[in-house]
Amino acid sequence: MEKLSLTVTKRESKTPNLVRREGNVPATLYGPGAEPESLQFSAYDFSRLPAEAFSHVIDLKMEGGKPVAALIRHVQRKSTSDLVQNVEFYRVSTDKKLTVTVPTKHVGHSQAVVLGGQLQENTSSIDIECLPGDIPDFIEVDLTMLQNVEDSIHFSDLKVSGSVKILNPMDGIVIKAVATKSGGGDAKKEEKK
Repeated sequence: MEKLSLTVTKRESKTPNLVRREGNVPATLYGPGAEPESLQFSAYDFSRLPAEAFSHVIDLKMEGGKPVAALIRHVQRKSTSDLVQNVEFYRVSTDKKLTVTVPTKHVGHSQAVVLGGQLQENTSSIDIECLPGDIPDFIEVDLTMLQNVEDSIHFSDLKVSGSVKILNPMDGIVIKAVATKSGGGDAKKEEKK
């Protein structure tokens, strides 16, 4: 994936509402090794970032300075309109491991579904630890492992590179093939007749 970046500037001495009215978003950059900084950036530029930006390192490009590697830690949105109100960035070191959450991606087809089962997804994201440069876009969940109804895929079954450590309990279930409820209901109707 190409490097993600966002142009930011020092926050002007205006109220947050005025910053927003001018098409910008107020933000805070914090983390080890430096004092917290108040920033602002274009709301339009932020809206154009891909979904991966929320789990990958972003280069914050500041005028007259070196880019700062950061993660988006929190996005505050207006409840009535979903407009971004404020963003918190966390400064990271590219040589120190960090904890992030990445989405899952289903690949393959389950034989259990062909046999009449239904997929029950317990989670759509995985907690991992790795260096900032090793964060994957997603972690694949191979549905071909679900051969029969009641088969499960556990966190321990997921394949990740050696530089990525899964932090979820290894015996936890990611997805399971379960019997459909309609089958049991038909049986009960037959008993009543």
